[in-house]
Amino acid sequence: MINQILFDVPNPMYSAQKYARFYHLDIPDLSDEDLSTEFYSLRSMLYWLPPNKMWIAERIKELGKEYGRRHYAEKQQQSTRLSNELPTGKVLRKVDL
Repeated sequence: MINQILFDVPNPMYSAQKYARFYHLDIPDLSDEDLSTEFYSLRSMLYWLPPNKMWIAERIKELGKEYGRRHYAEKQQQSTRLSNELPTGKVLRKVDL
């Protein structure tokens, strides 16, 4: 019963929102919290669902791609920020002992 309510495959002919969800066009607009919540809840339920729910497996794959893309972009920004903060152009002085 709960599987049917929470993880029902959307009908793309019903509305524009259902169409976007069916074809995973809504994923880039999800917040980070919604993305991770949906990803982990669907992933944990995947093995308990009937095999005819291939849309859910596809949804998990697309959510994982978006999750990875966001974290990759975040790491790239952090590394760029760190490389810009490193001191440059320091000249070493010769020390006579």
